[in-house]
Amino acid sequence: MENKDKNSIKKLGDGISNMLRIWLREFQLIFSDVGVMILIFAVPIIYPMLYSFIYYPEVVRDLPIAVVDLSHSAVSRKFIRNIDATPDLQVSRQCISMEEAIGLFKNREVRGIVQIPETFSADIALGRQTTVSAYADMEFFLYYKALMTGVSFVALETGNQIQINNLMNGGLTQRQAEITAEPFKLVDNAMANSGGGFASYGIPAALILIIQQTLIIAIGILAGTARERHIFGTLVALDRKRLGVLRLVIGKTAAYFTIYALLCVYMLGLIPQWFGYGQSASLGELIALITPFTLSSIFMGLTLSVLFKNRESSMMLYLFTSIPLLFLSGIIWPLSNFAPIWLWVREIFPSSNAISGFIKMNSMGASIFETRKEILALWMQTGVYFITAYITYSYQVSSAEHLRSELVSHPFREIRQKIAQKLEGDVRM
Repeated sequence: MENKDKNSIKKLGDGISNMLRIWLREFQLIFSDVGVMILIFAVPIIYPMLYSFIYYPEVVRDLPIAVVDLSHSAVSRKFIRNIDATPDLQVSRQCISMEEAIGLFKNREVRGIVQIPETFSADIALGRQTTVSAYADMEFFLYYKALMTGVSFVALETGNQIQINNLMNGGLTQRQAEITAEPFKLVDNAMANSGGGFASYGIPAALILIIQQTLIIAIGILAGTARERHIFGTLVALDRKRLGVLRLVIGKTAAYFTIYALLCVYMLGLIPQWFGYGQSASLGELIALITPFTLSSIFMGLTLSVLFKNRESSMMLYLFTSIPLLFLSGIIWPLSNFAPIWLWVREIFPSSNAISGFIKMNSMGASIFETRKEILALWMQTGVYFITAYITYSYQVSSAEHLRSELVSHPFREIRQKIAQKLEGDVRM
């Protein structure tokens, strides 16, 4: 019985020792590869800062516009002053004709045009409906938003004031006229992204996507490098004893998880704090979401790594998936309008649920219970991709074992010939 216990303890110790050896070996491979170092450290560190600085201060203010005032009345001049007083717009030029305003627009001196009709003052005096035309620059969506928001606000306020004046002329007091003109007062309270900033909306999704994509690509680059380095293109070296598939998968996972745990603190903790993004989630809530996301991304990367025959192959995956994954996340187009097939496709990728859960937690203040759907989905993906990674590496280890046994059974001269033939075939390719 004592011998059995000793053997069990010895096996456990050997297993832990081998797993640590794989862990340290993976660290060595990561820190000795300049390309992987740039991908794992430079991209997650520099890109969030770069994106945040580019989109700072997040909203478009004082958009330069041209106004074509064909009315030339006191009412139209007041309307122009009110437009210029909004935080969104700045009346930089007043033109005498649309041709002049269009010329300024084409030269990028203004980003929008507002035309006040010749009958503006007369229409208001006679109680007729008038039309103010706004020509927006659709080259950039935020320009359109700023112009339409500013002009619509002034138009509504002007219309409201005209109605109040008409009611007061009919004998009502100012308070009675205000209540009659606006019986329902709408007070909007933004539940998330109160400033309406573009970075606060888009950067959180980009951060999650950067974590997933750099992880998968880095694992793919190292896998492609291993195949290039090994003479017979195997993912697992032939000159090593079998360390155990489970230890191999866990050891590699531990190396990447250790690095990205620190990077997540920087990307999801410090970056939002430095640039003023929403930070409603507690540390425990973020850990509950990010832990299964990171693990599922690593296991997915290990599963896909067998597809890469060289270092460059994984970059193709990045080129073809990054933009579609951003659309599938649901921040660009609402999930309610997705076709059923795309709702199934998005569940393949850990980033989809992670982005949704992160925005709910950090921007909208959702609790772990309220994001349980996303967290549960990520743990399910972790389990599925762990199984696929285990099966994948089990096949690779078995193939390496079989190839090594086959080579050992041949004379040294035949082995040299096989190697020479393999090298000659690679040169031809």
